[in-house]
Amino acid sequence: MTAPMELLVKHRMSIGGRARDSADGAIIEIRDKFDGHLIGTVPAGTVEDAQEALDAAPGGAEIWAATPAFRRAAILRAAAAQIRADREELSRTLSAENGKTIAHARMEIDTTARIFDGFAEESLRLFGQTIPLDIQDGLESDLMLTVREPLGVMVGIVPFNFPAELYAHKVGAALAAGNAMIVKPPEDDPIVTIMLTEILHRAGVPGAALQLVTGYGHIVGEHLCGSPDIAAVTFTGSTAVGAVIAANAGRNIVRVFLELSGNDAFIVCEDADLDAAVEHAIAGRTYANGQVCVATKRIMVVRSRYQEFVERLRDRVGALRIGDQRCEATDVGPLISVEAARTVETQIHAAVEQGARLLVGGTRRGAFVDPTLLEIDTSIGIATDEEIFGPVFSVLAVDDLDEAIDIANASQFGLNAAVFTNDITQAIRAGRRIKAGIVSVNGGNTYRPDVAAFGGYKKSGIGREGLGYTLDEFTQVKSIVLRGVLTD
Repeated sequence: MTAPMELLVKHRMSIGGRARDSADGAIIEIRDKFDGHLIGTVPAGTVEDAQEALDAAPGGAEIWAATPAFRRAAILRAAAAQIRADREELSRTLSAENGKTIAHARMEIDTTARIFDGFAEESLRLFGQTIPLDIQDGLESDLMLTVREPLGVMVGIVPFNFPAELYAHKVGAALAAGNAMIVKPPEDDPIVTIMLTEILHRAGVPGAALQLVTGYGHIVGEHLCGSPDIAAVTFTGSTAVGAVIAANAGRNIVRVFLELSGNDAFIVCEDADLDAAVEHAIAGRTYANGQVCVATKRIMVVRSRYQEFVERLRDRVGALRIGDQRCEATDVGPLISVEAARTVETQIHAAVEQGARLLVGGTRRGAFVDPTLLEIDTSIGIATDEEIFGPVFSVLAVDDLDEAIDIANASQFGLNAAVFTNDITQAIRAGRRIKAGIVSVNGGNTYRPDVAAFGGYKKSGIGREGLGYTLDEFTQVKSIVLRGVLTD
């Protein structure tokens, strides 16, 4: 077990190129999620702080948009290299303030660096088109050129569960496309995002082109998203909060990109490899302590394999090691807060009261929730629209794949899904019918390739994030038409 961090650091936000405290001096204490000891403080930003960032951003956007693409890409690559150099420090910080295991924290930091590199490379291929307009009668002499230009000032709202990785997806894409970005990090674990912002500034991103305002969502986030002076908001979080952000932004005709809640289906067919299915189920529900939008949440197993699957899963869930997230042997660490753990505990009790059968776990101790296995049916809320954000496995029996797909699609969410079968025809049919952004065959739900068009159906979001897609979302097309240049 690693000793707790001993050095208390007073971190600052970054506005207009200056590291500073909040206008009123208020702070938020950031505590280690294992034992609650204080590891640092950040400013509790005010409306005045948020407005100061908004006022500085247009100047930063102008400078950064005028920076040649090759130079922007070089700066992002330099930042990625520094993230790799600082891997252990960033990982330890992330694990302490978030509660995810040190192994998962390292994976997230590695992904963060890779995403910055990826957007740097993709930005060098953000081309326009040359279109002869003789395809339309009467325009035979005209030539149209298109270019992609930045949107301008963007706001990025980063969630607590993947603060580094999703910072990279939002900030990396925005900066690669030439936009200015104001980041509102999560209040529970913002320190790693402050460290990443400092790395980017040292690499060469102008202070006004990348700003970070710490604080609470209902104060800082609400003011930023409701501003008429921004071009877009990119947000990852709950559907309920996403709806509020979309409404605030919509009043000013501001673009919104929303990656929201999920209640992913995990379907095990009769011909499935049960060993593989169980291992993927475990990985898909314990990653980040179960606090993942694309986690294994609704496990549906055909009746002929149901009992065998449940017995194997029960043994694996019962053997999971719970404890200090910094210990290399830990499988499941604490949730982001005691309040979050209480919510999961309440959901478990409610499911049992509705008729679920508790097979393993179900106990909460502070911010820890013991990995839990529930047998459920379709009458229980977590079988459709109630998302549990914690290490809770819910299993229900189905007659066949068709019934499983119907149950999967009955949810208002549609982020990721998984199907285990050795029948390729059945796999493709399931992939076409399930209403989700990604359907994995013989692999789990917690799956997000960097290049994927990540996002959901229905109330799981609007827009797509990924190396191959976000730069298109974060730019706009301008057409320049040369009239009459093609005449003889």
